[in-house]
Amino acid sequence: MDNSNFSVEDFVLDSDFRNWILFPNKQRNLRWERYLQQYPERINAIQLAREIVLHLPKTDYSLDEKEISTLWKQIEFKLGNQAEIVKEAIPIPIGSQATIGKHIGSSSKTRFNFPLLKIAAMFFLTVLLGFLYYSLPDREESTETNWLTYSTKPGVKSSLTLSDGSKVTLNAGSSIRYAQDFAGDTREVFLEGEAYFEVAHDPSKPFIVITEDILTTALGTSFNIRVNPSEKIVISLISGKVEVKSTEVQDFTDQLLPGEQMITLAHSRSWEKESFAEEEILAWLNKTIIFDKTPLPEAIKVLENWFGVSISLNNFRDQNLTLSGKFKDETLHNILEGLSYTARFKYDINGKDIQINFQQ
Repeated sequence: MDNSNFSVEDFVLDSDFRNWILFPNKQRNLRWERYLQQYPERINAIQLAREIVLHLPKTDYSLDEKEISTLWKQIEFKLGNQAEIVKEAIPIPIGSQATIGKHIGSSSKTRFNFPLLKIAAMFFLTVLLGFLYYSLPDREESTETNWLTYSTKPGVKSSLTLSDGSKVTLNAGSSIRYAQDFAGDTREVFLEGEAYFEVAHDPSKPFIVITEDILTTALGTSFNIRVNPSEKIVISLISGKVEVKSTEVQDFTDQLLPGEQMITLAHSRSWEKESFAEEEILAWLNKTIIFDKTPLPEAIKVLENWFGVSISLNNFRDQNLTLSGKFKDETLHNILEGLSYTARFKYDINGKDIQINFQQ
């Protein structure tokens, strides 16, 4: 290759030149010594190319923004120092700097046109980085997962279809978080609150619902998961088959068949399996509230979430008080009216503020 008219870019991209700058030896020094004797007009280009090569990473040409910024500062510092370049006081060239210095000229000291060189350096470094980017072996691109969050406010229920075709119905005051395109080997959904899942069948990519430390894994099935404010987790299987396990307790793993549900607490070492009434578990999907000997504080939480209100209990002393009743698509007024007879309380509705007063 004819190197008599090499530019700064050509020198930087030339492997023999880079090896001379970075790993000088006697043979390379003599070869480039002869080159400079033959083409002394290339000295300025060689000096600038040397500065660029010295400031490039030696083993990895993938630069982040901080490294590139540091590199430019170092190059600009050297280019901005307009001190005269003096001939190296070394009689025998033992490296690239000595060889270059020997050919700068002893009688007249050389000055660079630094503004022009700065522009040239910017141009050639840009070209160089582009060349290295496209010429080096492909690297695995780092991908950043795009997480989506879908939430419902108290008093609002909603349904959505995920990218894999799975359908999720969220109860009021609930939320799910999931990767937009389910990248990876699994389909993971993080749940807070309550949701009903109809999972699209895909044996190669298990569907996993994560609630606290509990993982519920399904291939293609339908199930309901409810997480109470007390961190009680109830997993009810409608169809198919699921595996439930804990990320914290190694022995905590079990499977559910249709009609079975698991009840556990977050970060617990124990769980219970039992049968359940599907009508009761899925009542919320049919706009129905069912209280079956439900403790009053728990029932109040259900009503607050269902209607998006705040309920205060005044003079409440009977901690064993439970409520029972079935209310399909009823107003809050009608529900409180029905419950007030058995629980013996009076109530006052003022917008979203509800006061329940027990008789003293």
